[in-house]
Formats: sequence, C-alpha cells, structure tokens
Amino acid sequence: MGIGIDLGGTAIKGGIVNHRGVIQEERRVKTQSQMGYDRVVSDLAALINELVQLSPEETTVGIGIPGILSGDGSTVVSCPNLNWKNKALKQDLEAVLALEVLLVNDATAACIAEAAFGSTRGRTSSVLLTLGTGVGGGVIINDRIISGAHGVASEAGHMIMEENFYDCNCGKNGCLETFASATALIRYCQKQLDEGVESELKKDDTYDAKRIFDAAKAGDVLALAAVNRLAKYLGWAISNINDLIDPGIFVIGGGLSEAGDFLLNRIQASAKSCLTYPQYAMPEIVLATFRNEAGLIGAANLRQFI
Repeated sequence: MGIGIDLGGTAIKGGIVNHRGVIQEERRVKTQSQMGYDRVVSDLAALINELVQLSPEETTVGIGIPGILSGDGSTVVSCPNLNWKNKALKQDLEAVLALEVLLVNDATAACIAEAAFGSTRGRTSSVLLTLGTGVGGGVIINDRIISGAHGVASEAGHMIMEENFYDCNCGKNGCLETFASATALIRYCQKQLDEGVESELKKDDTYDAKRIFDAAKAGDVLALAAVNRLAKYLGWAISNINDLIDPGIFVIGGGLSEAGDFLLNRIQASAKSCLTYPQYAMPEIVLATFRNEAGLIGAANLRQFI
C-alpha cells in the first residue's frame, strides 16, 4: 500500500494504491494556484490527511510535480503551471504532516508506475517518453530513478535535435519537443497549410493532434508527413539515449501514445534505422500501460526506486 499525489495545474489527485498497482481510494480537489502557494500547500495537506485517515499505517507520501526539483528532491525549483519558483515544498508539508514527504517529477513518477506494475515490470532499467503538449522523460537505471546532481536529468524534451522553424518555450531552438509533441504536430501542419499545401485539415477552423492522426490514417498526405516527421525525430532521440545509457526498453506514454501501433511502428522503424549498434543493442520500444493514473500510482511507489 502507498499514498500518492499527482499535483497538476488544474487538479490535485490523491489516492491509496495497493501492492498490485490498483487505486483503492481516490480523492481530488481543484488546484487553486491563483490563490497562491500557501493555499495549494494547505489543500495538499488536507487531502493527504484525509487519505491518511483511510490508511493510518502509511508513514510516507509521494508527490508528482509538473516541474523541476532540486538535486536533493526537497525544493520545487521551477513549476510554470503553478507559477512556482524555489518553493521548499517538502519542508513546508512535513511541518504540518506527521509523515515523510517525497517529491518526484511527474514524468519520472509515470516511469515508476510502468516499472512497478506496467510495461517495464521486471526490467531493471528503462526510459519513458511522455508525448503531450511537450515531451517529458523519466529514466530508471538499476531500479533507481535518475534525477542528476541538480535535479534536471531526464529532461529528454529539451535535447537539441537540429534547427527548427520556431523556438521552444525554454528559449532554445531545436528541442525535441518542438519536433515530437502535440504542439509540434499542430504547428508543423499549420505552417504547411499557410504555405499552400493541400490537406483536408484546411476544412477545419481548428484541429488537434487526434484530428491530425485521424487524417493521417485516412491517407491525408500532409497529416501523414507530419506524423512521419514526429516519429523520425523520436527515433533519433531514442537512438541518442540508447547510445548513452542502453536501458534495454523504452516506453511511449502521454496523450499521443493513444495513436497506438500506427505511431509506435513508425518510431520503431526510425530508431532502428539510426542505432549505432543494432546488432547488439536494439531496445524494445513499447506503449505505456497507464494513462491519466500513471503519476499517482508512480508517486505512491516512489520509495522503492530512490
């Protein structure tokens, strides 16, 4: 059993997770970030206390954070969704709670969920890439999460691929997430449409990544080119990471993973085409087991991976 919290920009989700990775009790409250840091801490504490009443034997709570943590895992260095910088969240919560608080990046929490109960269960090392508005990453090596000396390891979305037509929100040009996220997919299609490329997407005033995938599956030339471009860069990224740490298995999660084998097969082909040692170190590339519940489940099992 374990208590896990998934702190998001819209909602705080908390739950009690059993030894099989099943959420037995779940609670959620609105994230009132507009009312300031202290209000969110207060709401977090109240939610955690409610869960502790249901599972009084628990002495630790894990919290998945959509941002960057300090190297010692005690401080939220940057969390744009909540407008937080350098917040001592571990200390502030432990001051009002009678239990230990452990913090982890939300993508790393999802990586833990897969390692404990999902697609990488039984594997000692793995890498998770979450494809959504941006690209997140989580790395586990020898059953331990990798966060780095300064807490910024696993930020796969910000590895430089090559020059791109727009800058990343981080300020750099060429980041993976400007090639391989839902945002990247939409921006690429819009650029092509603005330049006169024909596509059935022209019929829509607005469209999302799912619409692009649907059009690609139906044979739309632009949509298919956009999906293939996204998969190409993900394959390159996987090859780069594989050369560095050789994890043996990569997991594709996040909203775009719902495209299933249509996307996965293309990523696998791209990665295979540029691996340095395909005859020795061809990794498995699989889809994530968990979706929206991954962060909560992973946070509840953080203790065993640190």
